[in-house]
Amino acid sequence: MISARALRTFAQTSISVFFAIYLTQIGYSVSQTGLLVTIGSAGSAFFAFLIVFVGDAFGRRRLLVAFTLLTGATGVGFALSDQYLLLAITTFFVGSLAISGSGPRGPIQPLETASLPDTTAAEHRTDLFALSGIVERGARVLGSLAAALPAVFVVVLGVTEIQGFKVMFVGYAMIMMGSAGLYWMLSPAVDRPLERHRFTNPFKLPSRRTIFTMAAIVSVDSFATRFVFFSLVALWFKTKFGFELADVSYLLAASTVLSATSLWIAARLASRIGLLNTIVFTHIPAVVFTFALPFAPWAWLAVLMFLSRGFFSQMDTAPKNSYTMAIVNRDERTAMAGVNNVTQATVGTAVPTLAAVLWEAVSISAPFIAAGLLKSVYLTWMYLVFRNVRPPEEVERRERKQRSADA
Repeated sequence: MISARALRTFAQTSISVFFAIYLTQIGYSVSQTGLLVTIGSAGSAFFAFLIVFVGDAFGRRRLLVAFTLLTGATGVGFALSDQYLLLAITTFFVGSLAISGSGPRGPIQPLETASLPDTTAAEHRTDLFALSGIVERGARVLGSLAAALPAVFVVVLGVTEIQGFKVMFVGYAMIMMGSAGLYWMLSPAVDRPLERHRFTNPFKLPSRRTIFTMAAIVSVDSFATRFVFFSLVALWFKTKFGFELADVSYLLAASTVLSATSLWIAARLASRIGLLNTIVFTHIPAVVFTFALPFAPWAWLAVLMFLSRGFFSQMDTAPKNSYTMAIVNRDERTAMAGVNNVTQATVGTAVPTLAAVLWEAVSISAPFIAAGLLKSVYLTWMYLVFRNVRPPEEVERRERKQRSADA
């Protein structure tokens, strides 16, 4: 499953880097490009919503294969046609192309999140999510580098740049076929027994209160995170300190590497202090650095703060995925992952625009302050609501220690 995710992430990242450039070169405006991204995001959210209800009825493995193949079909559509209406329809129905470049990616992501815990014992669940995150970030870096291949095709194959882009779309489709093949090789253990296949109504599940409360809390986190997106950070460093594009690129790459290394540290820490404590307390330094960054008087200090923020900002990812899957029943994991995915996609749609308005109307520091405030709300809300909710393995560990102490 991790290998399949790595292939998918590599292909999606490589396309997302040059997607807007490709559309402008075939004659579409920036506004038309933005509309296509919005259509794709709407399609992703729509099918992610459906997963909440049908994910366990049709089987996670079958749906992982089906949606991955459909996602690959997007590449075929873009390679064969330049007609905007056809591209828009294709993008909506297989909107997991991830042309937005970030955020939840359609119906595949919640299916993976729900299935991964079924492939290992409870005590290794967080380690597995950490490993998956590390591999995914490595695939993003490689995918970003692969986005330069169209220029290579122009020289090596003697094609035009647009034809080089189309070759990339074909390659994208082929990689997705490989990813679908890996999903097909998954053990049937990731699915319910056949006699228990049924549609799911998340509003009637035993853990519905937990599911929707968690979705509300993580939506605040998602809303806050999107205030400090990479393009805005790049503009901030250029505006305040005169950084060149290359300088910002190196800085963002270093931040990604640091976030990957922190995932494994977070998994080790979670085994000692618990998942919820790791989620909350490792994120506090990230909030502090987010608040402090816009007030840095010197470029070197701003760089240090941003890299420190990058290290701590993703430490809650693997523990949070592990925790949300652990506090509900196995039959409710797809619903939990799907509802979280949909709420994050929904609340994050307008944030970049809002961040730009704050930048222009208030100050260039305003998006960072807004992100810090919302992150503080997220951490406080999470801790107050779930401080007494422990995953089964942590309860068992505590009871085992208590028995040993009594003996």
